[in-house]
Amino acid sequence: MRKIALILLLCSTFIEAQNKMNFVDDKYLEDQLYFSLTYIQMLNLPERISQSGFSFGLGAGFIKDLPLNKERNFGLAAGLGYGFNNYYFNINVSPIIPLAEENITIKNNKLILHSVELPLEMRFRNSSPSKFKFWRFYPGFKFAYVFAENTSFGKSADFDVDNIIEINEFIYGLTFSAGYNKWNLHFYYGLNDLFNQTTSNDYDININDIRIGLIFYIF
Repeated sequence: MRKIALILLLCSTFIEAQNKMNFVDDKYLEDQLYFSLTYIQMLNLPERISQSGFSFGLGAGFIKDLPLNKERNFGLAAGLGYGFNNYYFNINVSPIIPLAEENITIKNNKLILHSVELPLEMRFRNSSPSKFKFWRFYPGFKFAYVFAENTSFGKSADFDVDNIIEINEFIYGLTFSAGYNKWNLHFYYGLNDLFNQTTSNDYDININDIRIGLIFYIF
């Protein structure tokens, strides 16, 4: 009798395990963590300024998936993340350097921006509850608040960037991500200027940027 009871217990445990393995979650959510790596190209550079070195950006964060249909392959998403953007460009003409430093030749200017990012996306995909590899097309918009900056001008001297240019604290632009499975292209086009004109310097620097690279979605 004990053997029969043991066999029945083992059978019920096996059946329960099989049911769990075959369970399909029809309330699934997708792509709620992201990591991006992009190359940055600065646009609308004044005649006297040119980009140098390899400018790049990193981004990571959480984005909430909000499906809008029963199949859950169309929806919206809103998130919160961190952005690290490293710009390299040179300044060839001394008049835009503060007068006190006019005898110093500047060859390399590294500007690093740290920002809080708020991405918004529309989500089109051919996913399903049992399909973990799928195509995705995510057009969107990204708003960023720059909370810190680091600058370095040349190898021999450092300057306060506010003496030359003023960083725009609020930066926003259009985004588009598309790809299959883990590999996805990511594109960002800045809609406003990176820099503001300062009262002490009337040199007009209306620069925005595009970023092209990869983005990886998890979960």
